[in-house]
Amino acid sequence: MITIAVTNQKGGEGKTTTSINLADSLARRNKKTILLDTDPQGNSSSIYTSNFEKTIYDIYQNKSLKLLDILQATEKQNLFIAPSSQRLAEMESISGNNVDAPFFLRDALDGIGNFDFCVIDCPPSLSIFTINALVASNFVLVPLQAEKFSVDGIIGLQQTITSIKKRINPNLEVIGALITQLKPQTLLTKTIIPILDKYYHVFNTSISDGVAIGESHLARCSLYDYNKKCRQSKEYEDFTEEILNELKK
Repeated sequence: MITIAVTNQKGGEGKTTTSINLADSLARRNKKTILLDTDPQGNSSSIYTSNFEKTIYDIYQNKSLKLLDILQATEKQNLFIAPSSQRLAEMESISGNNVDAPFFLRDALDGIGNFDFCVIDCPPSLSIFTINALVASNFVLVPLQAEKFSVDGIIGLQQTITSIKKRINPNLEVIGALITQLKPQTLLTKTIIPILDKYYHVFNTSISDGVAIGESHLARCSLYDYNKKCRQSKEYEDFTEEILNELKK
């Protein structure tokens, strides 16, 4: 199974939207996929349902539980959800005092079985939950806007990734940066993208700014299910193909 942590410590960069639509797109390509929500806000989870018997909170509370114990099938073929809970926020200070805290998620993934992908939606911070995601993952995907504050936030994230790669997970790699909410005609965009490219491989596909993304959230579905002909839906389809090609290299 290929595990991809979708992360950026800055909020509003498109992590949840990217996680939902990447997982959905992989599942439609007959890839058995887990969407793992580690954000206490639970926005990825809420796209499918708000009624979960067990969540990631239970894994942090009970180390004997495995991810298989909380997985739920969605209505979509090949797509499974490992849901989050607002109670997860209670665990951050408690987990921080536990020497095993960075490994909870990696341990829970043991014996996961016949899955092709796990897409992890991380919270907008470098919290213990983000650390767990990076420790458990093969790859990091960084969604961000072509704005100065987004570039400023990359330094802290890169330091965290480098530290985890050096000390805990030597196989962790940044697969690339996905530009979201793109306004292609602005001077700022044309200036920032070459700067981003110095830090990470920037995918050729970018996700345009537009109302369809917010509307799909209100409709509680992926962009493809909301309107497969909208620009952003086609862009996420192209991005999925691009990331699959990148993984073959």
